Amino acid sequence: MTRPSIAPSDALAINAVLVSSRQAVDAICDRWTLALVLAMLQGERRFNGLMGRTGIATRLLSARLRALEAAGIVVRMPYSMHPLRHEYHLTNMGSDLADVLLQMLRWEQNWRSAGEAASRVVHLNCGEPLHPELRCAACGAPVGARDIELKLSRAQLQHMPEKQSVHRRSTVTSRDRPFSPQMLGASLDIFGDKWGIEILLCAFFRIRRFNDFRLCTGISANILTDRLERLVASGILAANNDAAGQAGYWLTTKGVDIYGVVVAVEKWADTWLRSRYRSPVRLIHRACGHEFRSLTTCANCEKAADRSNVGFGTP
Repeated sequence: MTRPSIAPSDALAINAVLVSSRQAVDAICDRWTLALVLAMLQGERRFNGLMGRTGIATRLLSARLRALEAAGIVVRMPYSMHPLRHEYHLTNMGSDLADVLLQMLRWEQNWRSAGEAASRVVHLNCGEPLHPELRCAACGAPVGARDIELKLSRAQLQHMPEKQSVHRRSTVTSRDRPFSPQMLGASLDIFGDKWGIEILLCAFFRIRRFNDFRLCTGISANILTDRLERLVASGILAANNDAAGQAGYWLTTKGVDIYGVVVAVEKWADTWLRSRYRSPVRLIHRACGHEFRSLTTCANCEKAADRSNVGFGTP
């Protein structure tokens, strides 16, 4: 993405983007939340089945399901009256998260290690394995991160709510993931970590230095160090010195390619979250000049790929 109107020194604009994104991230960017949505898209409905498919502990699963129900992402429906037992179905709001998961799939397919098994996802329109592409809904052209310009609305900045402090878990440990699912495991590790996402957003806005990351996000030094190390180890960020010899962190090509997931998360939030402060930054597709609206398509048949025509298979 080019950034002609927003400089790293524009702290107000960057803070506004983080405030907007934080509302979306806090709603869905939790590793277990995304894993449960994926399992439901794969056809799992019942408590024990969700627990077995995701590896989530009983108490944590109960808590996540209650939160998803309260948010309107799932609805609980009885399937047995004697004894009373329930199963869980995605609402339209929940099913619409399919586009977020499809962009995760696109990123993982682009960066899958040699010999790593491909996810079993089928585009039902053509019957072929799905290889998602991101296109501009206005002109239909494939879109890469560098095909997008960012246009800042200074007027929208005036409506920014006050920045709120955020209390989050400080670490992600092996206990959070007793085993890695065969599908979207790498993406869930990244987009299931709220602090990591904020660091990536800052990196997209050319924040490079450790203290600048801290200033923008409010992350404590030890958590920031941990997340930067994780992102470097995963090949998403590269640690280098700038022209002045100062240490910094740059998005790699692999990191830049994550933009599709970020766009999908924002699109979902704009559609479904009420009373949301919308980002003052608008995405413009340089080739056609229209405001960028994302469209996920199948690389094989070039038709739209969405929750209605994608079979997510089983992990």
